Amino acid sequence: MAEDLFREVDDEMKAERLRVMARRYAGAAAGVVLLAVAGAGAWSWRASQHKAAALAATGQYLTALRQTDNLPVHQPGSPVTPPGGTTQTGLETLGRLASGGPEGIAVLARMQEAGVQATRGDLKAALGAWDAVQTNEKADPALRDMAMLLWCQHQIDTGDIAVLRSRLSVLVGKGKAWYGLATEALALLDVREGHIEDARKKFAALAMAADVPPGVRNRAQDMTQALDPSAG
Repeated sequence: MAEDLFREVDDEMKAERLRVMARRYAGAAAGVVLLAVAGAGAWSWRASQHKAAALAATGQYLTALRQTDNLPVHQPGSPVTPPGGTTQTGLETLGRLASGGPEGIAVLARMQEAGVQATRGDLKAALGAWDAVQTNEKADPALRDMAMLLWCQHQIDTGDIAVLRSRLSVLVGKGKAWYGLATEALALLDVREGHIEDARKKFAALAMAADVPPGVRNRAQDMTQALDPSAG
């Protein structure tokens, strides 16, 4: 924002200098003004081309979204589902947009690509795509955090526990968008490691929290009961 402001001020100063020159050197300034107008026209053309490219990319993304939505969920232990027909076309489009599309569309395309790969059972490809988003410093912070959460969630049972805890710890704390889901994932890691009391405390806190999604709260209530040493 500051850079844009400085650029505008600089442009205004240049325009003022042109006006002074025009008053002093009327004939010579006419040529300068024509060049300035030509430059403005070129800038307008480039802006128009950029907008057209963004609209085209958005249309391609929405089409790819329809082509890759509603895939059957891969069942653990079964072979990876080969993409067919429109799904393959959609994946190819998402890959192109993620690699060379406008910045915002590129990130969304990479996120959708990751989701599709996870759904069809290609976890390696999905993890790579999520990792590309979470390490992209130009991406929206909320999307980077979402990619990190999904990266962790899909490795809760098999991933390196220290790495998962390190990444999830960034997402917890009041005010964090994915606080509830990240805490739930940390509690599941506690269960995996046999730290049942730590897990029970986390689930109990989530069950009472008003600022987490209802699904998180409901699952936390079920897990709290399941881990209660006095139950059964």
